[in-house]
Order: sequence, then C-alpha cells, then structure tokens
Amino acid sequence: MPRRLSKPTDVPENHERLIDMLWWFYMAANDPPTRKVARVIDELPDDQRNGTANHETIRRTLKAETLPQWETVEVIFLALCQIANVDPDDKEPDGDGWESPRSHRDELQWCYRKARYGSVTPLPRTRDVKARQEAEAEAERARRAARRSPPPDPWGTPVAGTFGGGRVDDEPPF
Repeated sequence: MPRRLSKPTDVPENHERLIDMLWWFYMAANDPPTRKVARVIDELPDDQRNGTANHETIRRTLKAETLPQWETVEVIFLALCQIANVDPDDKEPDGDGWESPRSHRDELQWCYRKARYGSVTPLPRTRDVKARQEAEAEAERARRAARRSPPPDPWGTPVAGTFGGGRVDDEPPF
C-alpha cells in the first residue's frame, strides 16, 4: 500500500496559497495515491491536457519540493478535480474566503503566478475573455432594458382600425 502524503509545513511564503489550494482539491479527492492521479492525467482528453506529470512530480509538487511549469500544475489540478468530481471552472459562492469570485482554475493560476513571480500583476485579457465579457454585458443590458420598458398601454396610442374612427381615450371605459 502506498504511503499517504502529509501536507507540508515548511513551505516558502509565496507558495503557501498555491499549496493550500492544491491540498484543498487533493483532500476533496480523498487523498488519492499519486500513481492514481498520474493515471487520471494520462486519461484526460487531449484538449484538456496541456502538460503531463508522473507520480513523482505529483508527489514533489504536493509536498512543495518543486514548482513545475504551469501546464504541469494545471494537469495535476485537473486530475484532482476529475477524481473529486469538481468542475474546475466553477466559482465558489460568496464568503468562500478567496479575494474575488474567480473560478477554481483562475484562482489556481493566480496562486501559481504569485508563487512563481512573487507578485501578481493583471494579465492582458484574452480574446476569449473579452468575447465572454462583452456577451455577458450585452445580456445584462437586455435584462435591464426589459425591466425598464413598461408594458404596452392598452389605453394609450390608437391603433389603426380601432372602432370609433381610430380615436382612443386615455381614460378606461368604466
């Protein structure tokens, strides 16, 4: 039986949040053996797998002994999400303790950049993000416009072909 991993206690300060987050998903996956995580990585669809990791790389990453490239950290995270049955792009509801409502994957990438570079500056937004944000803004404008515009007034402006020569009073007929 493989030896169980224990969460590292001596973690570089910049790495703490990244390791905490990886361990959060590792625990959600019920502490799987690193070989199982490696098998799940190998089984990920090609469009999800930008990197790879063997069981030793997974162990060293979770123990904060190494900080591999982003693609490797991401596939470890995706495998843990797969095992734990968690959507990696889900957002936690308010009050989760994270600084902003980012998806799990976005939060992990933020933590990774903090660990790798020591600080995090905003990255330029990608075309995909821009298109999504514009679509969300347009949908919100449409919802606001629907709430703002009053329903048609049946006693208002006359409609051609109405009885009485087309004249409609502003007062109801009672």
